Amino acid sequence: MKHILKEYQQAFLLEPTKLNRLVGKIHERLADHANSASHDSFEVFLTGNRREEMTSTDDVLALDNSRKQKIERLVIVCSASAPGAVRPEHEVQVDFGYRKPGNTPPSSKTTAAISVRSDAGAWATRALSEVEEQVERTWIHRSWPIGSLVVLAILLPILLVFLTFPLIPFRTEPPRAENLWLNSSDVDRIEAMLGERPILTDENLREVATMQLRNVLGLPRHTRPISASQVTRTLLLAVPLFVVLACVLVLVATCYPSAVFLWGDEVERYANTLQRRKITWNIIVSVTVVGVLSQVLVEGLSYWLPR
Repeated sequence: MKHILKEYQQAFLLEPTKLNRLVGKIHERLADHANSASHDSFEVFLTGNRREEMTSTDDVLALDNSRKQKIERLVIVCSASAPGAVRPEHEVQVDFGYRKPGNTPPSSKTTAAISVRSDAGAWATRALSEVEEQVERTWIHRSWPIGSLVVLAILLPILLVFLTFPLIPFRTEPPRAENLWLNSSDVDRIEAMLGERPILTDENLREVATMQLRNVLGLPRHTRPISASQVTRTLLLAVPLFVVLACVLVLVATCYPSAVFLWGDEVERYANTLQRRKITWNIIVSVTVVGVLSQVLVEGLSYWLPR
């Protein structure tokens, strides 16, 4: 028996029309085998470790798909065999929400898989091709928005750090009139040392170095002044960036589900998700534009107004 297994790493949206069309296409291929009886099985995995087995798509679509009993995985198995056969001779299995078994950690993405078993190798290849075409129609192509969100999630924290870095107070030392941190009494002492001997001894040099260090420690500490305009300009950019970063996190966490079984209560939930996604993207664009325009306005005013 020939067995073909193909796995996919792709977000999907499965709705009733596509589900019925997929099952219908599988039935068409199984009908190629004359004098064979077909059998359908649907295994539904729900939240809360609940599992149900059904025999028709009508039963699957009749599920409430509520928040507490949300569909997480659907396994479709359609088979055909001649009368008296001990096992199915031809079988097509489509697994939405499939996770690859094995010792490797499960992928964070919800996946799908197609499995075809048949004694006829040519039929198995053709069935896989036509079933795969129907499954691919459920894919959600969103590489551009997800890629943009990933880039923003990486760049925004870096920009926030660079923006707030100038506001961190640093201690600076004001220039001193005295040379080498020596005051007048220290100079008198050095003059006395040179009067005693033209070349200072090691002890004399250590004494001079001690004077210098004592005077350095006595210098007043001053922090670098930060102007009000600098704080304003920084806030006009940092606050919008922080808002955009929060919106990015909301989008990534709640607005791009990997698996959508679009019937029952999921229809309303997904509509709310799309609405939240649209509003959040509008906030990102609006806040970014307002932040840039505010910065331009402040820079323009600071250029023309007297300081």
